[in-house]
Amino acid sequence: MMTRQERALRNTVVILAVGIMVLGGLLFWSLRAMAILKGDAVDGETTDVAAAGGQPVTDREWMDELKKKHGDEVLLAMLNHIVVDKEAKALGIIVTDADIEEELKRTMAGYSSEEQYYAQMQSELGLSRQEVREEAVYRLTLQAVATQGITITDADIDEFLAVNAERFAPKKQMQLSIIRVNTYEEADAVMDRLEQGEDFIAMAKEVSTDAESRENGGNIGMVEEDDPFWPSELLRRAAGLEAGDIAGPLPVGEDYAVIRLDNIIDPPETDETEIRAEVRRELALEQAAPLQQVESDLRAKYETAIYVDNGRQD
Repeated sequence: MMTRQERALRNTVVILAVGIMVLGGLLFWSLRAMAILKGDAVDGETTDVAAAGGQPVTDREWMDELKKKHGDEVLLAMLNHIVVDKEAKALGIIVTDADIEEELKRTMAGYSSEEQYYAQMQSELGLSRQEVREEAVYRLTLQAVATQGITITDADIDEFLAVNAERFAPKKQMQLSIIRVNTYEEADAVMDRLEQGEDFIAMAKEVSTDAESRENGGNIGMVEEDDPFWPSELLRRAAGLEAGDIAGPLPVGEDYAVIRLDNIIDPPETDETEIRAEVRRELALEQAAPLQQVESDLRAKYETAIYVDNGRQD
């Protein structure tokens, strides 16, 4: 289930990362598509991939349709991977396993578990664990190429942290469940039924108007104590609960809610070295050219050529 507080997806660096990952997902099917379009056999696959009313859909038809709709993005993604790799080798840039693990750790921020993160990447972007890792390598390599030669001093980092100290303060994470209804009176009735011993999960599935959480018995996953997507009063009340406690009615936009605190995770100790490294990278990226421009410049530098009319000019 997707949480609503994926903080890593709400800052500039990770938004760019997700865009790259989407193109990366297209890249992986493109490799398979190229083999099929060339007429090469794909081990273990049949010609037909689906059927409706007795009419089959062939592998080639499927790939041809994907090519028409996403061919330009796929082609550029493939070219980008080639030229970024060439530039990284020319500059002596190496992405280490430690770099990759730290990047994955950052992108997992806001998810309740590593398993949930990978499940979300699979369901939303169609990327396996290995593909997520490979795209992390590409992302880090592109950023390293873009920021090559940019110097960020310790004084720059100190100045940034002095202004943005709150951003890096440890945050509690709360696993919450919610029953959302239209009126205060409905929420009050829900509280009465819960206090009389009725099951929260069953009631969420019965009466909650929040379609996404209702399917999961009201579970909305992990929410940080200052999550901007939730009312501050609701988060304040949640932070004051013990695991298993309920509270309500609470206003949520024009609706009302009853919440249950399922678990609370105290923040880990902050790693000053990791924070400074993150700030250094962020400040360098702010000074660098936009990543899409870097990719475009590298395609020009390495004289890429497109031999088909795919609807996009380089």
